[in-house]
Amino acid sequence: MNTAISTNTSVSTSKTGMGQSSGCMPVIAAVPLPEACSAGQQSASAAPRPAAAASQSVPQSGIQVTAETPHTTVRRRTKAVRSAPKAAPSGRSSRPSSRPSGQPHAKPQLDPHSLPDSEPRLHYYSPASRPPKPLSSCRRERSKDAPRNAMSTSVKLQNVVTFTSSHSGMGLSTTAAMLARALAGRDRRCALVDADFASGCMDLLLGVERESGLRFNQIVAPLGNVEGEALNDELIAWDGVRVLPYNPWIGLRPTWWEVQAVVRALSSANDVVIVDAGQGELVETVPDLTRSMQIMGVELSVVGLARARTHRARLSTWDCGSPHLIGFAPRGAPRGRGDVSMEEAEGYLLANILGPIRPNTSLCGDVLEGLGIQSVPKINRKAIESLADLVEQTICDRSSVNAEP
Repeated sequence: MNTAISTNTSVSTSKTGMGQSSGCMPVIAAVPLPEACSAGQQSASAAPRPAAAASQSVPQSGIQVTAETPHTTVRRRTKAVRSAPKAAPSGRSSRPSSRPSGQPHAKPQLDPHSLPDSEPRLHYYSPASRPPKPLSSCRRERSKDAPRNAMSTSVKLQNVVTFTSSHSGMGLSTTAAMLARALAGRDRRCALVDADFASGCMDLLLGVERESGLRFNQIVAPLGNVEGEALNDELIAWDGVRVLPYNPWIGLRPTWWEVQAVVRALSSANDVVIVDAGQGELVETVPDLTRSMQIMGVELSVVGLARARTHRARLSTWDCGSPHLIGFAPRGAPRGRGDVSMEEAEGYLLANILGPIRPNTSLCGDVLEGLGIQSVPKINRKAIESLADLVEQTICDRSSVNAEP
C-alpha cells in the first residue's frame, strides 16, 4: 500500500515479521521522490490534508520519521535536521544575539517594581527602601553618653511604687490605676507613670486619650534632670491623678536615664509615684526602680504560680527588695475550675498574698468601649483598700526612718 504525504515525498508501508508477532503499529517511512512524477501521483498528493499537517513542512536536508499511535503522535528528527528560526513578531526587528555560542540562554529577570502603565502599583513607602518598622520595636541600647549625674544615688526616693508581673493580661495596669485613684481619694498627691514600653496605652485604658498633656515619648532629658513641678503641671489629669502615658506608635523608647529623670522629678512633686513597669524590663537598668517598693501580680492558677516564682527569683537577682504579692483570679476560667485558692498559693510561694482581684464584666466592657475606669468594682474594693493601706504604711515607715537623726 503506497500513499503520498507531500508534493515531493511518498510513504511506503511494510509489515515485518516482528511487527506482526509483537502487535506493533506499522512503520511509516518517508522516501524522497524525483521531480518528474506522474500526473496521477501529483493529483494524489494534492489531496486535502488536516490543518495540523498542512502547517508543517518537511525539510529537504533530512528525513522525518513519524510513528503514529492510537493516542499520541511523536515526531523525531535526525541530527542533520534543525528547526527553522522563529520569525520575529510583527512590529519588531530580529536582532542578532550577543550571547557567545555554547552558553545557556539566561531568562530575563523582571523588575518587581516595573509594571505596565495600565496596572499602577501603590506604594506606602519608597520602593528603594524597606518597609518602615514599628516604632515600638526600635530599642535603644544603654548609651555611653549618659549624663554624669544620672547614676547619682545621693538622694534616695522613698515614695515610688513599682508594679510588675510575670506575664501580661492579668489586669496589673488596671489595678495600678485603681490604686492611684484610691490614694488620690485619701488626699494624697499621686502620679501614675506608664513604663510598660512593650504595651503602653495607659491613656486608652483610662479613656483620656483625647485629653491634652505630655506623653512619655515627648520628654527629652539630655542632662538627666527634669523640673518636677513643671512636668507635673503638663501631665494629664484623671480623677485627681497625674498620668504620664506611653504610646508605642509616636516615637522611640525613652532611654534609661530619661526614665530615671522622670521618676525623680515626679517623686519630688507628688506624695506617691506609681510606676507600671509591665514585666519589669526597666527595673534592672533604672536604680530608682530597683530600690522602690515592689508589688508583684500573681495569677491564681497552676501556670501562674510557676511563673510568679520565676519572676520573684528574677527580681532578687536585680537586687530588689522582697515584693508584696497580690493575687489575680484567672480570666476565662470555667466556674469552679482552673483557679487555685489563696491558701494553696500562699503555701506554694511561702508569702502572704493580698486580694484576690477578680474580673468584672462591667469594668471590662467599659475599658473595651473606651470609656475607661468609671469606678472600682464592688467585688474588688476591699482588695484595693487593703493595698492602699499597705502603700501608705510602707511610705510612712520609710519617711519616719529617714527623718530620724
